[in-house]
Amino acid sequence: MMSWKVFILFFVGFSLALDNGLGRTPQMGWNSWNHFGCNINEKLIQQTADTIVGTGLAAAGYEYINLDDCWQVSRDAQGFIQADPKAFPSGIPALTDYVHSRKLKFGLYSDAGFKTCAGRPASLGYETKDANIYANWNVDYLKYDNCNTDGTIPEVRYPVMRDALNASGRPIFYSMCEWGVDKPALWASKVGNSWRTTGDISDKWESMLGNIDINNEFADYAGPGGWNDPDMLEVGNGGMTDAEYVTHFSLWAISKAPLLIGCDVTKMSAATLATLTNQEVIAVNQDPLGVQGKKVAFASSQLSNATTDVKVVDCSLSSSRIEPKRRQWTFNSQDGTIRSAIDGRCLTIDHCDTNEAANIVLTTCRASDPQAPCQGKNQQWTIDSTTQNVISQLNGKCLDVFNFDGSNIAAFTCNKKNNQAWFWNSTDESVRSKLNGKCLTVQQEIEIWAGPLSYGSQAVLLFNRGGSGSEPITVKWTDIGFPSDHAAIVRDLWARKTLGTFTGSFTSPNIDRHAVMMLNVTLTQ
Repeated sequence: MMSWKVFILFFVGFSLALDNGLGRTPQMGWNSWNHFGCNINEKLIQQTADTIVGTGLAAAGYEYINLDDCWQVSRDAQGFIQADPKAFPSGIPALTDYVHSRKLKFGLYSDAGFKTCAGRPASLGYETKDANIYANWNVDYLKYDNCNTDGTIPEVRYPVMRDALNASGRPIFYSMCEWGVDKPALWASKVGNSWRTTGDISDKWESMLGNIDINNEFADYAGPGGWNDPDMLEVGNGGMTDAEYVTHFSLWAISKAPLLIGCDVTKMSAATLATLTNQEVIAVNQDPLGVQGKKVAFASSQLSNATTDVKVVDCSLSSSRIEPKRRQWTFNSQDGTIRSAIDGRCLTIDHCDTNEAANIVLTTCRASDPQAPCQGKNQQWTIDSTTQNVISQLNGKCLDVFNFDGSNIAAFTCNKKNNQAWFWNSTDESVRSKLNGKCLTVQQEIEIWAGPLSYGSQAVLLFNRGGSGSEPITVKWTDIGFPSDHAAIVRDLWARKTLGTFTGSFTSPNIDRHAVMMLNVTLTQ
Protein backbone atom coordinates (compact mmCIF):
# COMPACT_ATOMS: atom_id res chain seq x y z
CA MET A 1 0.00 0.00 0.00
CA MET A 2 1.37 3.41 -0.98
CA SER A 3 2.32 5.47 2.08
CA TRP A 4 0.63 8.83 2.64
CA LYS A 5 3.86 10.78 2.20
CA VAL A 6 4.73 8.97 -1.03
CA PHE A 7 1.22 9.69 -2.28
CA ILE A 8 1.58 13.37 -1.47
CA LEU A 9 4.89 13.60 -3.32
CA PHE A 10 3.25 11.90 -6.30
CA PHE A 11 0.41 14.41 -6.11
CA VAL A 12 2.77 17.39 -5.98
CA GLY A 13 4.75 16.07 -8.93
CA PHE A 14 1.75 15.59 -11.21
CA SER A 15 -0.67 18.32 -10.12
CA LEU A 16 -0.68 21.73 -11.77
CA ALA A 17 2.81 23.16 -12.14
CA LEU A 18 3.69 26.74 -11.32
CA ASP A 19 2.76 28.67 -14.43
CA ASN A 20 3.81 32.31 -14.09
CA GLY A 21 6.92 32.64 -16.29
CA LEU A 22 8.79 34.42 -13.48
CA GLY A 23 12.12 33.87 -11.78
CA ARG A 24 14.22 33.10 -14.85
CA THR A 25 17.06 34.56 -12.79
CA PRO A 26 17.12 34.88 -8.97
CA GLN A 27 14.90 37.64 -7.64
CA MET A 28 16.47 40.93 -6.55
CA GLY A 29 14.90 43.50 -4.28
CA TRP A 30 14.38 44.57 -0.66
CA ASN A 31 12.48 43.07 2.28
CA SER A 32 11.45 44.76 5.50
CA TRP A 33 11.93 41.97 8.04
CA ASN A 34 15.65 41.70 8.81
CA HIS A 35 16.02 45.31 9.89
CA PHE A 36 12.54 46.55 10.78
CA GLY A 37 10.59 43.48 11.90
CA CYS A 38 7.04 44.64 12.69
CA ASN A 39 8.00 48.33 12.77
CA ILE A 40 6.72 49.08 9.28
CA ASN A 41 4.44 51.70 7.74
CA GLU A 42 3.62 53.19 4.37
CA LYS A 43 6.01 56.15 4.78
CA LEU A 44 8.92 53.73 5.34
CA ILE A 45 8.02 51.79 2.22
CA GLN A 46 7.69 54.96 0.14
CA GLN A 47 11.05 56.25 1.38
CA THR A 48 12.64 52.90 0.68
CA ALA A 49 11.30 52.82 -2.87
CA ASP A 50 12.56 56.36 -3.47
CA THR A 51 16.00 55.43 -2.11
CA ILE A 52 16.22 52.23 -4.13
CA VAL A 53 15.78 54.38 -7.25
CA GLY A 54 17.84 57.36 -6.11
CA THR A 55 20.93 55.43 -5.06
CA GLY A 56 21.19 53.37 -8.23
CA LEU A 57 20.05 50.13 -6.61
CA ALA A 58 17.12 49.90 -9.02
CA ALA A 59 19.45 50.41 -11.96
CA ALA A 60 21.63 47.59 -10.55
CA GLY A 61 18.66 45.21 -10.75
CA TYR A 62 16.87 45.45 -7.40
CA GLU A 63 13.19 45.61 -8.38
CA TYR A 64 10.96 44.12 -5.65
CA ILE A 65 9.90 46.12 -2.57
CA ASN A 66 8.53 43.47 -0.23
CA LEU A 67 6.46 44.00 2.91
CA ASP A 68 7.05 41.15 5.35
CA ASP A 69 4.94 40.17 8.37
CA CYS A 70 2.73 42.60 10.35
CA TRP A 71 1.09 44.58 7.54
CA GLN A 72 -2.24 42.78 8.14
CA VAL A 73 -4.45 42.94 11.24
CA SER A 74 -7.81 41.23 10.60
CA ARG A 75 -10.40 39.97 8.13
CA ASP A 76 -13.69 41.70 7.40
CA ALA A 77 -17.14 40.08 7.57
CA GLN A 78 -16.65 38.60 4.09
CA GLY A 79 -13.27 37.16 5.04
CA PHE A 80 -11.12 39.63 3.09
CA ILE A 81 -7.71 40.43 4.59
CA GLN A 82 -7.37 43.94 6.07
CA ALA A 83 -4.21 46.02 6.32
CA ASP A 84 -3.30 47.84 9.54
CA PRO A 85 -5.14 51.17 9.14
CA LYS A 86 -2.72 53.03 11.43
CA ALA A 87 0.45 51.89 9.65
CA PHE A 88 -1.07 51.97 6.16
CA PRO A 89 -3.81 54.62 6.22
CA SER A 90 -3.87 54.95 2.43
CA GLY A 91 -4.31 51.20 1.99
CA ILE A 92 -2.25 48.60 0.17
CA PRO A 93 -3.55 49.41 -3.36
CA ALA A 94 -2.33 53.01 -3.00
CA LEU A 95 1.04 51.80 -1.72
CA THR A 96 1.32 49.37 -4.62
CA ASP A 97 0.58 52.22 -7.02
CA TYR A 98 3.31 54.33 -5.38
CA VAL A 99 5.90 51.57 -5.76
CA HIS A 100 4.84 50.94 -9.35
CA SER A 101 5.11 54.65 -10.11
CA ARG A 102 8.82 54.31 -9.29
CA LYS A 103 9.00 51.52 -11.90
CA LEU A 104 9.50 48.96 -9.13
CA LYS A 105 7.45 45.92 -8.13
CA PHE A 106 5.56 45.32 -4.90
CA GLY A 107 5.44 42.24 -2.68
CA LEU A 108 3.41 41.05 0.32
CA TYR A 109 3.76 38.36 2.96
CA SER A 110 1.42 35.66 4.24
CA ASP A 111 1.63 32.24 5.83
CA ALA A 112 0.44 28.69 5.12
CA GLY A 113 -1.10 28.51 8.58
CA PHE A 114 -3.91 29.95 10.67
CA LYS A 115 -1.73 32.84 11.87
CA THR A 116 1.53 34.36 10.67
CA CYS A 117 4.72 34.02 12.67
CA ALA A 118 3.88 37.35 14.34
CA GLY A 119 0.34 36.20 15.14
CA ARG A 120 -1.46 38.09 12.36
CA PRO A 121 -4.21 36.50 10.21
CA ALA A 122 -2.74 34.07 7.68
CA SER A 123 -3.97 32.29 4.55
CA LEU A 124 -4.71 28.65 5.43
CA GLY A 125 -8.28 28.11 4.20
CA TYR A 126 -8.30 31.53 2.53
CA GLU A 127 -5.88 30.81 -0.31
CA THR A 128 -8.23 31.65 -3.20
CA LYS A 129 -9.68 34.72 -1.52
CA ASP A 130 -6.21 36.05 -0.66
CA ALA A 131 -4.68 35.29 -4.07
CA ASN A 132 -7.53 37.10 -5.76
CA ILE A 133 -7.23 40.17 -3.56
CA TYR A 134 -3.45 40.27 -4.13
CA ALA A 135 -4.10 40.19 -7.87
CA ASN A 136 -6.76 42.87 -7.50
CA TRP A 137 -4.23 45.04 -5.65
CA ASN A 138 -1.64 44.44 -8.44
CA VAL A 139 0.77 42.70 -6.09
CA ASP A 140 3.82 41.20 -7.85
CA TYR A 141 5.35 38.93 -5.20
CA LEU A 142 4.23 36.72 -2.31
CA LYS A 143 6.48 35.43 0.47
CA TYR A 144 4.65 32.49 2.07
CA ASP A 145 5.74 31.44 5.57
CA ASN A 146 5.19 28.25 7.60
CA CYS A 147 4.03 29.17 11.12
CA ASN A 148 0.95 28.07 13.09
CA THR A 149 -0.15 25.31 10.70
CA ASP A 150 -2.76 22.58 10.94
CA GLY A 151 -0.05 19.92 11.15
CA THR A 152 -0.16 18.83 7.52
CA ILE A 153 3.15 18.70 5.67
CA PRO A 154 4.30 21.58 3.46
CA GLU A 155 3.93 19.38 0.36
CA VAL A 156 0.16 19.55 0.97
CA ARG A 157 -0.27 23.20 1.97
CA TYR A 158 2.03 25.05 -0.45
CA PRO A 159 0.54 23.80 -3.75
CA VAL A 160 -2.87 25.14 -2.68
CA MET A 161 -1.60 28.70 -2.77
CA ARG A 162 0.32 27.93 -5.96
CA ASP A 163 -2.92 26.93 -7.66
CA ALA A 164 -4.76 29.96 -6.27
CA LEU A 165 -2.07 32.31 -7.60
CA ASN A 166 -2.15 30.57 -10.99
CA ALA A 167 -5.92 31.06 -11.16
CA SER A 168 -5.82 34.72 -10.08
CA GLY A 169 -5.04 35.97 -13.56
CA ARG A 170 -1.91 37.88 -12.46
CA PRO A 171 1.70 36.60 -12.53
CA ILE A 172 2.85 36.74 -8.88
CA PHE A 173 6.32 35.55 -7.88
CA TYR A 174 5.84 32.75 -5.32
CA SER A 175 8.55 32.70 -2.65
CA MET A 176 8.12 29.65 -0.38
CA CYS A 177 9.41 30.06 3.16
CA GLU A 178 9.00 26.63 4.77
CA TRP A 179 12.53 26.87 6.29
CA GLY A 180 13.84 23.73 4.57
CA VAL A 181 11.70 21.57 6.87
CA ASP A 182 10.89 18.92 4.26
CA LYS A 183 13.83 19.63 1.93
CA PRO A 184 11.78 21.61 -0.60
CA ALA A 185 14.61 21.60 -3.12
CA LEU A 186 13.63 17.99 -3.79
CA TRP A 187 9.99 18.75 -4.66
CA ALA A 188 9.25 22.46 -4.91
CA SER A 189 10.36 23.17 -8.48
CA LYS A 190 6.75 22.61 -9.62
CA VAL A 191 5.36 24.66 -6.75
CA GLY A 192 7.35 27.86 -6.18
CA ASN A 193 9.77 30.27 -7.84
CA SER A 194 12.08 29.97 -4.84
CA TRP A 195 12.14 27.96 -1.64
CA ARG A 196 13.92 28.48 1.62
CA THR A 197 16.49 25.77 2.28
CA THR A 198 17.29 26.95 5.80
CA GLY A 199 16.04 28.44 9.02
CA ASP A 200 16.12 32.21 9.52
CA ILE A 201 19.40 34.04 9.06
CA SER A 202 20.71 36.44 11.69
CA ASP A 203 23.28 39.21 11.33
CA LYS A 204 26.16 37.05 12.53
CA TRP A 205 29.05 35.42 10.69
CA GLU A 206 28.25 31.96 12.02
CA SER A 207 24.58 32.19 11.06
CA MET A 208 25.39 33.35 7.55
CA LEU A 209 27.87 30.50 7.03
CA GLY A 210 25.52 27.92 8.51
CA ASN A 211 22.80 28.89 6.05
CA ILE A 212 24.99 28.88 2.96
CA ASP A 213 26.51 25.52 3.95
CA ILE A 214 23.05 23.94 4.09
CA ASN A 215 22.02 25.66 0.86
CA ASN A 216 25.11 24.26 -0.89
CA GLU A 217 23.90 20.70 -0.34
CA PHE A 218 21.02 21.35 -2.76
CA ALA A 219 22.97 23.13 -5.51
CA ASP A 220 21.96 20.68 -8.23
CA TYR A 221 18.23 21.32 -7.73
CA ALA A 222 18.11 25.02 -8.62
CA GLY A 223 17.74 26.63 -12.03
CA PRO A 224 15.76 29.15 -14.09
CA GLY A 225 12.26 29.46 -12.65
CA GLY A 226 13.10 27.94 -9.24
CA TRP A 227 15.90 28.89 -6.82
CA ASN A 228 17.35 27.71 -3.53
CA ASP A 229 16.96 30.45 -0.92
CA PRO A 230 19.31 30.62 2.11
CA ASP A 231 17.34 33.68 3.35
CA MET A 232 17.70 37.40 2.87
CA LEU A 233 20.86 39.48 2.90
CA GLU A 234 22.15 41.00 6.13
CA VAL A 235 24.61 43.30 4.33
CA GLY A 236 24.63 46.70 6.05
CA ASN A 237 22.90 45.74 9.30
CA GLY A 238 26.06 46.09 11.39
CA GLY A 239 26.67 42.63 12.83
CA MET A 240 29.58 41.80 10.52
CA THR A 241 32.52 43.74 9.15
CA ASP A 242 32.43 45.30 5.69
CA ALA A 243 34.82 42.57 4.48
CA GLU A 244 32.54 39.87 5.90
CA TYR A 245 29.58 41.46 4.12
CA VAL A 246 31.55 41.27 0.85
CA THR A 247 32.01 37.55 1.57
CA HIS A 248 28.31 37.18 2.41
CA PHE A 249 27.27 38.89 -0.83
CA SER A 250 29.78 36.89 -2.89
CA LEU A 251 28.55 33.56 -1.51
CA TRP A 252 24.92 34.49 -2.25
CA ALA A 253 25.86 35.70 -5.73
CA ILE A 254 27.78 32.60 -6.82
CA SER A 255 25.09 30.38 -5.27
CA LYS A 256 22.39 31.97 -7.43
CA ALA A 257 20.56 32.89 -4.23
CA PRO A 258 17.90 35.61 -4.17
CA LEU A 259 19.51 39.01 -3.57
CA LEU A 260 16.99 40.62 -1.21
CA ILE A 261 18.45 43.56 0.70
CA GLY A 262 17.60 43.45 4.40
CA CYS A 263 19.04 46.73 5.73
CA ASP A 264 17.75 50.29 6.04
CA VAL A 265 18.78 51.59 2.64
CA THR A 266 18.01 55.18 3.66
CA LYS A 267 20.92 55.04 6.11
CA MET A 268 23.37 52.65 4.45
CA SER A 269 27.07 53.43 4.29
CA ALA A 270 29.07 53.99 1.12
CA ALA A 271 30.71 50.59 1.68
CA THR A 272 27.32 48.88 1.87
CA LEU A 273 26.14 50.56 -1.31
CA ALA A 274 29.36 49.60 -3.10
CA THR A 275 28.93 45.97 -2.05
CA LEU A 276 25.31 45.81 -3.15
CA THR A 277 25.90 47.45 -6.54
CA ASN A 278 28.98 45.67 -7.91
CA GLN A 279 27.68 44.90 -11.38
CA GLU A 280 30.27 42.23 -12.17
CA VAL A 281 29.33 40.24 -9.07
CA ILE A 282 25.61 40.76 -9.69
CA ALA A 283 26.13 39.52 -13.26
CA VAL A 284 27.34 36.18 -11.87
CA ASN A 285 24.13 35.87 -9.85
CA GLN A 286 21.94 36.90 -12.79
CA ASP A 287 23.73 34.86 -15.46
CA PRO A 288 21.03 33.35 -17.73
CA LEU A 289 22.57 29.86 -17.69
CA GLY A 290 21.28 29.67 -14.12
CA VAL A 291 23.65 27.02 -12.74
CA GLN A 292 24.18 27.36 -8.99
CA GLY A 293 27.85 27.56 -8.01
CA LYS A 294 29.03 25.26 -5.25
CA LYS A 295 32.03 24.10 -3.25
CA VAL A 296 34.46 22.28 -5.55
CA ALA A 297 37.71 22.06 -3.54
CA PHE A 298 38.98 22.34 0.02
CA ALA A 299 42.35 22.77 1.72
CA SER A 300 43.69 23.12 5.23
CA SER A 301 45.26 26.33 6.44
CA GLN A 302 49.03 26.46 6.38
CA LEU A 303 49.08 28.81 9.36
CA SER A 304 50.39 27.39 12.61
CA ASN A 305 47.93 29.36 14.76
CA ALA A 306 44.79 28.87 12.68
CA THR A 307 41.36 29.15 14.29
CA THR A 308 38.95 26.73 12.66
CA ASP A 309 35.16 26.46 12.62
CA VAL A 310 33.50 23.34 14.07
CA LYS A 311 30.06 22.30 12.82
CA VAL A 312 27.67 19.37 12.89
CA VAL A 313 27.60 17.69 9.48
CA ASP A 314 25.66 14.75 8.07
CA CYS A 315 27.98 11.82 8.76
CA SER A 316 27.13 10.00 5.52
CA LEU A 317 27.61 13.12 3.41
CA SER A 318 30.86 14.08 5.08
CA SER A 319 32.37 10.62 4.71
CA SER A 320 32.65 10.98 0.94
CA ARG A 321 34.14 14.48 0.94
CA ILE A 322 35.84 15.12 4.26
CA GLU A 323 38.90 13.38 5.65
CA PRO A 324 37.63 10.95 8.34
CA LYS A 325 39.96 12.42 10.97
CA ARG A 326 38.02 15.69 10.78
CA ARG A 327 35.16 14.02 12.64
CA GLN A 328 37.24 12.01 15.11
CA TRP A 329 37.72 13.22 18.70
CA THR A 330 39.30 12.15 21.97
CA PHE A 331 38.39 13.31 25.46
CA ASN A 332 41.31 13.77 27.83
CA SER A 333 39.83 13.23 31.28
CA GLN A 334 43.05 14.45 32.93
CA ASP A 335 42.89 18.03 31.62
CA GLY A 336 39.29 18.11 30.37
CA THR A 337 40.16 18.83 26.75
CA ILE A 338 38.40 17.49 23.68
CA ARG A 339 41.01 17.11 20.95
CA SER A 340 40.67 16.69 17.21
CA ALA A 341 42.34 13.68 15.61
CA ILE A 342 43.29 15.83 12.63
CA ASP A 343 45.97 17.83 14.45
CA GLY A 344 45.47 17.56 18.22
CA ARG A 345 43.97 21.03 18.61
CA CYS A 346 41.26 21.66 21.22
CA LEU A 347 37.54 22.38 21.15
CA THR A 348 37.32 25.97 22.37
CA ILE A 349 34.78 28.62 23.36
CA ASP A 350 35.97 31.45 21.13
CA HIS A 351 37.34 34.54 22.89
CA CYS A 352 36.36 33.14 26.33
CA ASP A 353 32.84 34.36 25.57
CA THR A 354 30.43 33.79 28.47
CA ASN A 355 27.35 35.06 26.63
CA GLU A 356 24.61 32.81 25.31
CA ALA A 357 25.34 31.14 21.96
CA ALA A 358 29.11 31.67 22.23
CA ASN A 359 30.87 30.37 19.12
CA ILE A 360 32.78 27.08 19.23
CA VAL A 361 36.06 26.76 17.32
CA LEU A 362 39.22 24.64 17.18
CA THR A 363 42.43 26.29 18.41
CA THR A 364 45.86 25.41 19.76
CA CYS A 365 45.53 23.72 23.15
CA ARG A 366 46.44 25.87 26.16
CA ALA A 367 44.31 24.26 28.85
CA SER A 368 45.42 25.09 32.41
CA ASP A 369 47.99 27.56 31.05
CA PRO A 370 47.95 30.49 33.50
CA GLN A 371 49.09 32.80 30.69
CA ALA A 372 46.31 31.72 28.32
CA PRO A 373 43.08 33.71 27.96
CA CYS A 374 40.77 32.74 30.88
CA GLN A 375 43.58 30.36 31.96
CA GLY A 376 42.51 27.89 29.29
CA LYS A 377 39.16 27.17 30.97
CA ASN A 378 37.45 27.81 27.63
CA GLN A 379 39.08 24.55 26.44
CA GLN A 380 38.09 22.40 29.39
CA TRP A 381 34.93 20.31 29.47
CA THR A 382 33.11 17.83 31.66
CA ILE A 383 31.07 14.97 30.22
CA ASP A 384 27.92 14.07 32.13
CA SER A 385 27.30 10.39 31.40
CA THR A 386 23.70 10.62 32.65
CA THR A 387 22.47 13.55 30.54
CA GLN A 388 25.11 13.07 27.79
CA ASN A 389 25.86 16.77 28.08
CA VAL A 390 29.28 18.24 27.30
CA ILE A 391 29.66 21.03 29.88
CA SER A 392 32.13 23.90 29.77
CA GLN A 393 34.33 24.40 32.83
CA LEU A 394 34.49 28.10 31.93
CA ASN A 395 30.84 28.91 32.55
CA GLY A 396 28.86 25.70 33.08
CA LYS A 397 27.14 25.98 29.70
CA CYS A 398 26.49 23.06 27.40
CA LEU A 399 27.70 22.22 23.91
CA ASP A 400 24.60 22.95 21.86
CA VAL A 401 23.25 22.47 18.33
CA PHE A 402 22.19 26.09 18.05
CA ASN A 403 18.47 26.77 17.72
CA PHE A 404 17.78 23.03 17.20
CA ASP A 405 18.57 23.56 13.53
CA GLY A 406 21.32 23.86 10.94
CA SER A 407 25.02 23.15 11.38
CA ASN A 408 26.12 25.71 13.96
CA ILE A 409 27.17 24.72 17.45
CA ALA A 410 27.47 27.01 20.44
CA ALA A 411 27.79 27.12 24.24
CA PHE A 412 24.33 27.62 25.67
CA THR A 413 22.60 27.36 29.06
CA CYS A 414 21.96 23.67 29.69
CA ASN A 415 18.38 22.70 28.89
CA LYS A 416 18.27 18.86 29.22
CA LYS A 417 17.10 18.58 25.59
CA ASN A 418 18.38 16.51 22.71
CA ASN A 419 20.18 19.38 21.03
CA GLN A 420 22.66 19.28 23.91
CA ALA A 421 23.07 15.50 24.17
CA TRP A 422 26.01 13.80 22.43
CA PHE A 423 26.89 10.18 21.66
CA TRP A 424 30.56 9.21 21.74
CA ASN A 425 31.03 6.43 19.17
CA SER A 426 33.97 4.28 20.22
CA THR A 427 34.06 2.47 16.87
CA ASP A 428 34.73 5.40 14.57
CA GLU A 429 35.66 7.98 17.29
CA SER A 430 32.91 10.33 16.16
CA VAL A 431 30.80 12.56 18.40
CA ARG A 432 27.17 12.61 17.23
CA SER A 433 24.28 14.85 18.13
CA LYS A 434 21.34 13.04 19.72
CA LEU A 435 19.08 15.61 18.06
CA ASN A 436 19.88 14.76 14.46
CA GLY A 437 22.62 12.12 14.42
CA LYS A 438 25.06 14.51 12.73
CA CYS A 439 28.80 14.40 13.43
CA LEU A 440 30.88 17.06 15.16
CA THR A 441 33.23 18.03 12.32
CA VAL A 442 36.26 20.27 11.88
CA GLN A 443 35.74 22.48 8.85
CA GLN A 444 38.56 23.01 6.38
CA GLU A 445 39.71 26.61 6.41
CA ILE A 446 40.19 27.10 2.67
CA GLU A 447 37.29 26.66 0.23
CA ILE A 448 36.98 27.09 -3.52
CA TRP A 449 33.51 27.64 -4.95
CA ALA A 450 32.80 27.65 -8.67
CA GLY A 451 30.03 27.58 -11.23
CA PRO A 452 29.76 27.83 -15.02
CA LEU A 453 28.54 30.94 -16.82
CA SER A 454 26.62 31.20 -20.06
CA TYR A 455 29.59 32.38 -22.14
CA GLY A 456 31.86 29.47 -21.18
CA SER A 457 33.69 31.11 -18.30
CA GLN A 458 33.74 29.95 -14.70
CA ALA A 459 32.88 32.14 -11.72
CA VAL A 460 35.32 31.22 -8.94
CA LEU A 461 35.34 32.21 -5.28
CA LEU A 462 38.51 31.79 -3.21
CA PHE A 463 37.38 31.81 0.42
CA ASN A 464 39.55 32.00 3.56
CA ARG A 465 37.06 30.63 6.04
CA GLY A 466 39.61 30.42 8.85
CA GLY A 467 39.40 32.53 11.94
CA SER A 468 42.95 33.89 11.99
CA GLY A 469 45.62 35.19 9.65
CA SER A 470 45.83 35.62 5.91
CA GLU A 471 47.23 33.33 3.24
CA PRO A 472 47.22 32.74 -0.51
CA ILE A 473 44.76 30.33 -2.14
CA THR A 474 45.39 28.36 -5.32
CA VAL A 475 42.67 27.24 -7.72
CA LYS A 476 43.71 24.56 -10.20
CA TRP A 477 42.01 24.49 -13.57
CA THR A 478 41.11 20.86 -12.91
CA ASP A 479 39.12 22.04 -9.86
CA ILE A 480 36.78 23.95 -12.20
CA GLY A 481 36.60 21.53 -15.12
CA PHE A 482 39.22 23.18 -17.33
CA PRO A 483 42.17 21.30 -18.92
CA SER A 484 45.33 21.59 -16.83
CA ASP A 485 47.52 22.54 -19.81
CA HIS A 486 45.34 25.42 -21.04
CA ALA A 487 45.79 29.13 -20.48
CA ALA A 488 43.01 31.28 -19.07
CA ILE A 489 42.39 34.97 -18.47
CA VAL A 490 41.68 35.74 -14.81
CA ARG A 491 39.66 38.80 -13.79
CA ASP A 492 39.14 40.00 -10.21
CA LEU A 493 35.46 40.96 -9.97
CA TRP A 494 35.68 43.01 -6.78
CA ALA A 495 38.74 44.94 -7.95
CA ARG A 496 37.23 45.16 -11.45
CA LYS A 497 40.68 44.35 -12.82
CA THR A 498 42.05 41.76 -15.24
CA LEU A 499 45.00 40.08 -13.54
CA GLY A 500 46.55 38.38 -16.55
CA THR A 501 46.77 35.04 -18.33
CA PHE A 502 47.68 31.92 -16.34
CA THR A 503 48.24 28.29 -17.31
CA GLY A 504 47.00 25.39 -15.20
CA SER A 505 46.23 27.35 -12.04
CA PHE A 506 46.03 30.72 -10.34
CA THR A 507 47.41 31.60 -6.90
CA SER A 508 45.99 34.65 -5.19
CA PRO A 509 47.78 37.19 -3.03
CA ASN A 510 47.18 36.74 0.68
CA ILE A 511 43.45 36.65 1.47
CA ASP A 512 42.51 37.79 4.96
CA ARG A 513 40.47 35.73 7.43
CA HIS A 514 36.75 35.66 6.55
CA ALA A 515 37.51 37.28 3.18
CA VAL A 516 37.21 36.24 -0.44
CA MET A 517 38.61 36.88 -3.88
CA MET A 518 35.99 36.51 -6.63
CA LEU A 519 37.18 35.69 -10.14
CA ASN A 520 36.01 35.22 -13.68
CA VAL A 521 38.20 32.59 -15.37
CA THR A 522 37.98 32.35 -19.17
CA LEU A 523 39.96 29.95 -21.37
CA THR A 524 41.94 31.65 -24.13
CA GLN A 525 41.34 28.85 -26.65
